Amino acid sequence: MERVDGAGPEGEPAAPSSSPALGADLLISSPVLILGGPSPAASELSQRLRGLDVKVLQASSAEAARQSLRADAPDVFVVDLRMSRRVAEVDRVVEELRASVDQAAVLLWFDAEVELGEVLAAVQPLDDHMTGVIGVEESLRRLHLMTARLPARAEGERLVVGDLELNTAARTVRRADRDIDLSDTEFRLLRLLMRHARTVLPKAEILQQVWEYEFAGQANIVELYISYVRKKIEADMPRMIHTVRGAGYVLRPADRDPSVTQEPAQSR
Repeated sequence: MERVDGAGPEGEPAAPSSSPALGADLLISSPVLILGGPSPAASELSQRLRGLDVKVLQASSAEAARQSLRADAPDVFVVDLRMSRRVAEVDRVVEELRASVDQAAVLLWFDAEVELGEVLAAVQPLDDHMTGVIGVEESLRRLHLMTARLPARAEGERLVVGDLELNTAARTVRRADRDIDLSDTEFRLLRLLMRHARTVLPKAEILQQVWEYEFAGQANIVELYISYVRKKIEADMPRMIHTVRGAGYVLRPADRDPSVTQEPAQSR
């Protein structure tokens, strides 16, 4: 059963959702930036999005949101405008979010008592909004529909680390001109490591980013899938994924080439 967020600052109980869990039918643009103070709804939505292979950027301040814009350039946003959750300068930040991309889609969360005029002033044609109790399942549905209204991203994302290349649009992986076949989970794990090349990622963070929340505490699943990915991308080739004892895992180029790039993939 989904967890939902209370409508007010006291977190009053909310009616549970009887809807079936959403899954593979959803298509949500990645990454999604969630702007607002901590809340059960934001936490649950983040976990569900990661389970759908969507990168989540969480910002609890205006400056954190600006940093995410510079680093990842998202075009889908969730902005919590409830009085108990809204951040300082939120109106100015939302304007900056919209101005940062050609077209942005924003899901706005309001208190149940919000005035109609405030909603009409804030919501734009590509946006959507929710009031009162925030249901995570309904938020996912609306993000799916908002993504469908955005221009298609035909180019996808292309990650290159040394001689290893991953294309998210084509869902292909190649190393030294050799095609590598990965399962969905292996693909998500490798993409995470490549997005954060040369950065040591703790097991807990990998669990949160790659698996849904029910895997929490099962760090051995990370070790298992790291071994699967290693066997496939390092077969008869120099090592790229390294274990940092007591810290986690890091992916580095196998040769001396310092290049680590992220660029649009060519449409095919």
